[in-house]
Amino acid sequence: MKTTRYILLATLLAATLLLAAACGGGSGKGGDKPITPDAVLSVTFQFPAVDAAKGSQFVTVSATGAWKVSSSAAWLKPSTDGGNGSTTISVSYEANTSSSPRTANITINCSGRTATATLTQKGKEDTPVVVVSEWLELPAIQTGTGHKFVSHNFTGKSLRSFSYDWNSTDQVANWVAYPLNRGLMGSGSRTDNWGYDPKLTSAEQPTLFSGYKGTYDRGHQLPSADRLTYAENVKTFYFTNMTPQMNAFNSKIWATAESMVRGWSTSCDTLYVVTGCIVRGSSKKAYDNNGRSVTVPVAYYKAVLRYMKGSTIGYSGYMGLAMYFEHKAYSYSNISKTNTEIVMSIDALEAKIGLDLFPNLEKVAGKSVSDKVEAEDPTKVSYWW
Repeated sequence: MKTTRYILLATLLAATLLLAAACGGGSGKGGDKPITPDAVLSVTFQFPAVDAAKGSQFVTVSATGAWKVSSSAAWLKPSTDGGNGSTTISVSYEANTSSSPRTANITINCSGRTATATLTQKGKEDTPVVVVSEWLELPAIQTGTGHKFVSHNFTGKSLRSFSYDWNSTDQVANWVAYPLNRGLMGSGSRTDNWGYDPKLTSAEQPTLFSGYKGTYDRGHQLPSADRLTYAENVKTFYFTNMTPQMNAFNSKIWATAESMVRGWSTSCDTLYVVTGCIVRGSSKKAYDNNGRSVTVPVAYYKAVLRYMKGSTIGYSGYMGLAMYFEHKAYSYSNISKTNTEIVMSIDALEAKIGLDLFPNLEKVAGKSVSDKVEAEDPTKVSYWW
């Protein structure tokens, strides 16, 4: 009987030691609570294979307790040294100038336990070349899975109207970018002429003639009121310009943001606009008319770059503002400088979404001007309010 008791005590002691050594475990006062047996430690790239061009993306970390992150190669850089609990971080990677593909690992270390994910980057000769002009409204162009660059001109003109980054996996545009002023806005009325984008096959995009199945609106990224001449307004009703939006979001605070952007565009030479949605981390789906799933975004954003020649405010005529919205019903519809969770600098939004929003500004106005414009806190600039 004593032997049996000793075996049981030894087994319990061994189990206790194993739990204490696990990720998040603590043995003394102030230490972290031991993780439960079903706790997960993992790290996952948003896109595990990328093209040779430099870029950035999100990495999902699932863990209980504090952890450290490291990279196996200098060309792959995490945005942080560590964190606590499950979260997302961003990583940036340099351009691969070699014709050979390469790999690097991101490793999470949590109290002796490790989890590793591998990123594969293609060689430069394997990368499709995306040729675009240095349009100020364009964010950094990304290629590979979940990215397809598409651009539309004004009908009958060699003047660009809008561009977008198509995500066929989630069936939404990651972002839509366009220049805006009184002339580009034009005049007319809403057409409600819903249809496919002719730049893509019908198989590549959702079918939304009768909207999403469920309770979501067909929410515009390029607003209908920003392109009012008939031929251009029709394009704002392409299915590629839609995302599934809650009506309490679409008809209230999102409509307010759209109206503010239009107002700013009428008092400058040109306002360069990027509107985007965040699908990373979403577990919700809407469905098109054929039953195809469309990811419901968890958040939306708008970033604007104002240019007014000879302006006494801003830097060399440029100034910027960014807004970030969780996809939810807000208890208010106004947006003021006190909404600091919504209104922020361009730099702050870039850090939040992991995307370089106005990379061509530096080429046009110089690095010093670009840095100042993107870092400026718009809540302290009276023009916006």
